[in-house]
Amino acid sequence: MTNAAINSKATEIILQFGKMEAPIRVDDIARAMGLKVVAFPLEGDVSGLLLIEADGATIGYNQNEARVRRRYTVAHELGHYCLGHTQEGTPSVFVDKGYRVYFRRPGQDEPSAARREREANYFAACLLMPEQLLVPEVDKLEFDPGNEDAIKHLAKMFDVSATAMSYRIQNLYA
Repeated sequence: MTNAAINSKATEIILQFGKMEAPIRVDDIARAMGLKVVAFPLEGDVSGLLLIEADGATIGYNQNEARVRRRYTVAHELGHYCLGHTQEGTPSVFVDKGYRVYFRRPGQDEPSAARREREANYFAACLLMPEQLLVPEVDKLEFDPGNEDAIKHLAKMFDVSATAMSYRIQNLYA
């Protein structure tokens, strides 16, 4: 799936199930879509999971992680759900251990698991930091990419980590 299609899907989900205002209420969106959102005392490097059963879906997040990380995890798992990474009615589980960055050389096929993770990460960024909300805020700040205070200000406004905000801005303006 292209980044443009993923961005469109995230925007569609916000408009259908939430409000286009920062911070995006990702838990409310997931619940409005009929998913359960549950805190778990997950161990080690497990950040979250998506459990698909015949009677519905559950997003679990690691209750021991920071709030911004939990929000990103819920958005990431919602990405797996919304982007068709599961087969409807087929029991399945996605377990995410942290977030990996996948690299590939030009011309090299991307493994399907890596593609799904990349797509879910991009969906999460688009959902939590929608371009139509973020770009006007960046413009107001006369943004300088090296300005850490501006990154922190935007991260706080969108209730995401400074790292997530930095990546999102790089992807939007690259």
